[in-house]
Amino acid sequence: MTSRFLPAITALLLASCAVGPDFKGATFEGLPETWRNALPPATDEHQLESWWQAFGDPQLTALIEAGFTANHDIINAALNIARAESSLRAMKADLFPFVSGNFGGSNSGSYDTSTSHGRWNGGLSASWTPDIWGGTRREVEAAYAALGSSKAAAAATRTALASSIAVIYFQWISAQESLRIAKEQLAYQERTYAATAARHATGFDSSLDLAEATSTIASTRSQIPVYEANIKTCENTLATYLATTADHINLVMPSPEVYNRIPTVPVGLPSDLLRRRPDIIAAEHNLHQACARVGVSVANLFPRLSLTGSTSTSSGTDFSHFWQNATWNLGASVSQQLLNRVALRENVKQAEISQLTSLHTYDKTVIAAFAEVETCLIDYARYTAQLPQIEAANAANKLSAELSQRRHIAGESDFLNVASAERAWLASELNIISARQNIRITLARLCTALGGGW
Repeated sequence: MTSRFLPAITALLLASCAVGPDFKGATFEGLPETWRNALPPATDEHQLESWWQAFGDPQLTALIEAGFTANHDIINAALNIARAESSLRAMKADLFPFVSGNFGGSNSGSYDTSTSHGRWNGGLSASWTPDIWGGTRREVEAAYAALGSSKAAAAATRTALASSIAVIYFQWISAQESLRIAKEQLAYQERTYAATAARHATGFDSSLDLAEATSTIASTRSQIPVYEANIKTCENTLATYLATTADHINLVMPSPEVYNRIPTVPVGLPSDLLRRRPDIIAAEHNLHQACARVGVSVANLFPRLSLTGSTSTSSGTDFSHFWQNATWNLGASVSQQLLNRVALRENVKQAEISQLTSLHTYDKTVIAAFAEVETCLIDYARYTAQLPQIEAANAANKLSAELSQRRHIAGESDFLNVASAERAWLASELNIISARQNIRITLARLCTALGGGW
């Protein structure tokens, strides 16, 4: 009987297949050949992996690398990968037979004699549910996809962290620059006030001129606490990203050549997003997982074969006859759920709907990624086009402030023109800082949108 039974089972397993749809990868129709908006000059694509180094700021690089090591979200993402790997190994174990063993014995005798009588027994048992319809293999396939999704999520966490640290660091630089400009303007305005007060004492300037000079100084002084608070807020935020406290954040203002540097970025083709963006990669893995789940639900519609086998033996204290008394048993059974077929078919339908939902989520993710890159390119073009004009306006406002002061001292203009020119100069100085900050932040976000940082 056994000689006929085992070949039949072997033939059945060889003929088995995995039911359900096979995942053939995700595609997005209608990808444009190039970006619609103007591009910055392109550089080596490999720079996207560590795009922050293109800014040439060692302090920025050190902050981001410290974040990669200490940030709690990064650590949790690594733990999620470890959990997914463990789940995959556990799922793969279901493909193999389950074997258990036992061994025991007892001994008895009289305290008055040295004669003892012992009895020992042992046995092995095994059970296996062959994956005839591929349900378990589809579960393993889904576990592989879940692992890929976890890795992509970890990459997304890494790219987001690098961008967040860079943005806050750029804001810290801008706050420091704004504070410096405000203090320089305040010193300039105080000199103007001293000259106005001297002229007022001799009757050359009116009380209105002196009040206007006082107002200008007070307005500038009121901005200094704002910039100082912004600096501390940025340091607190950076400390949070680095999983530490603000007293451990010791930043040094880089040189103007460093923080005013505007690096070029590698843009590449739109199709590159599909292989670089972590959220798109995760969406594809999620679609793969949903596809495999369809196969799992379809496999549940078919009968399930179970094989069992066991052997046992026992003997006395003489172990030489231990296996001579062995007995064995082989069995097979087929089970099929009969009364809940409607529920099983509905499970298949729900899995197919989940697959369709994942497909639309993938398309939505791709479209959102393209829109994000295009928006960054629009902002980059706008800010870089504005910067020369803002710098020209600042130079003109500075000259206007100096000329207004000279004309006022010469008695050719009242102080209102001086105050107005000084305010315009301060505003244009701050506009330059804001414009350069916007360019730096946009570049950081563009590199992230392109899938850089991992």
